[in-house]
Amino acid sequence: MQDYDDNKAIKAMSAVLDESRRNEDAIYEVLDLIFDYYEENGEFDIDFSEEDDFDGDDNGVDTADMVDYIAKYLKKHPAEILFTKDEILKMVEAELAYEETLI
Repeated sequence: MQDYDDNKAIKAMSAVLDESRRNEDAIYEVLDLIFDYYEENGEFDIDFSEEDDFDGDDNGVDTADMVDYIAKYLKKHPAEILFTKDEILKMVEAELAYEETLI
């Protein structure tokens, strides 16, 4: 298993945005919010029980809920770029895809 690299995650997230919407600080803010979501929802609590399925088919993340969480936060605390929900979804999916490459 490889170590997580923020720079590679940011690169993956940036790649799904139009060039005019690529702002590293704003994308880092979204990445921070992804991890805040994980923390608030217990996603960092590792529980290796026998029922766990590690075949990679289900990452267990409710992406719609995560996107709503990020959009709601950014509405109250705008980043340098006000991302649309569609852009946030694309960045979340890119970050999750990057995570999958580490397994």
